[in-house]
Amino acid sequence: MDPMRLNGHCLCGAVRYCADGAASDITHCHCASCRRASGAGFVSWFTVRADQVRWSGEGRAIYHSSTTVERGFCPRCGSTLSYRHASDPGLIDLTVATLDDPAALTPTSHCWWSEHLPWAEPSRLGELPCHPHALDAI
Repeated sequence: MDPMRLNGHCLCGAVRYCADGAASDITHCHCASCRRASGAGFVSWFTVRADQVRWSGEGRAIYHSSTTVERGFCPRCGSTLSYRHASDPGLIDLTVATLDDPAALTPTSHCWWSEHLPWAEPSRLGELPCHPHALDAI
């Protein structure tokens, strides 16, 4: 993968993006708002310049989760795709897991740790058994 070109898409493929430029602030966000929006224990994000992202396909639906925040998602499948804050409209956060190659970016921090769920402690996550497939496939 070209480190200056990051391609991704939603679950159903109706919305695609291409981000040209280096990713920064690759982080796991633990805030209650991200958890609620995604339905996950935390969300992994990376930041790029908003003017370096090209969207294709159906186009994102935008939800204003507060007066200063807009969240983008697929209008067909509901995949969480983007986050943008009014305090820095020149930047946009995109979800790492929607990349065509999500292993290409490695988070380097946790943000909003003050709101993390107790079971998301790294030591607790490491204690869990790992299964190669869904539990019902075992």
